[in-house]
Amino acid sequence: MFVDLHTHTTFSDGTYTPTKLVDEYFNLGVSVLAITDHDCVDGVQEALEAAKKYDGKMKIIPGVELSTENDNRPVHILGYYVDVNNKPMLETMAWLRDSRDNRLFKMIDRLAELGFNISVDDCRTEGKTIGRPHVAKALVQAGYFDSVQEAFDKLLHFGGPAYITHAKLSPKEAVDLIHAAGGIAVLAHPSEICDDDMVLELLDSIAFDGIEVYHPANRPDKRLALIKQWANERNLLIGGGTDFHGVPDRFPNKLGIWLVNYDDVKGIIEWK
Repeated sequence: MFVDLHTHTTFSDGTYTPTKLVDEYFNLGVSVLAITDHDCVDGVQEALEAAKKYDGKMKIIPGVELSTENDNRPVHILGYYVDVNNKPMLETMAWLRDSRDNRLFKMIDRLAELGFNISVDDCRTEGKTIGRPHVAKALVQAGYFDSVQEAFDKLLHFGGPAYITHAKLSPKEAVDLIHAAGGIAVLAHPSEICDDDMVLELLDSIAFDGIEVYHPANRPDKRLALIKQWANERNLLIGGGTDFHGVPDRFPNKLGIWLVNYDDVKGIIEWK
């Protein structure tokens, strides 16, 4: 059986609604799906409702991906089986989104100084979480760049000319928040942190329950095997997912071209 424990919907920076994601994945034979929007759990209920018509053949794991920062590096943390009505978590995520909104205005001003004229409305989305991907899409639509990736590479990457920081949790704060909401905390795509020493320090100093081993950023296989070794040495649960956004120039850009086997991540799936 195939599963995906890392996906994004229109409630953050994905292009698929939760219902569309559930329906299309079911048709591809995916049996377990986690909705892990950035700092938002609002899409989980829609996914649960959409899966009901499949009579238990599609399992939905309520999840979230929290944005944190450590030594000025972004560190994302996945929470699975969280209580989506947990008040402290909801309040913290609202604070994070407010910070993103404030950053958006500053980023628009910075871009204007650099000669890239887009508006705040150009970046708005039907979802609650607005981030750099929405700014990148607006820049592409305005004709400044050919792809979202190009916009990131030239302007929006960490430390780039138009990069603006915003309030974030520490990794420990995020892990504690997930645990308090009844969930398990998994370090997301460690290869994207681009600092293995930092990754190991985080794993050894914070009460993570797992680490995302199967992720497109963790290729090639030699790299994937190394991260799996870290998990086994620390008795951590092994996670995996596509990190699907539905963006044309971000792999995987289509559903079904990169999936995870149930048995490889069953520790997380069967945690409850």
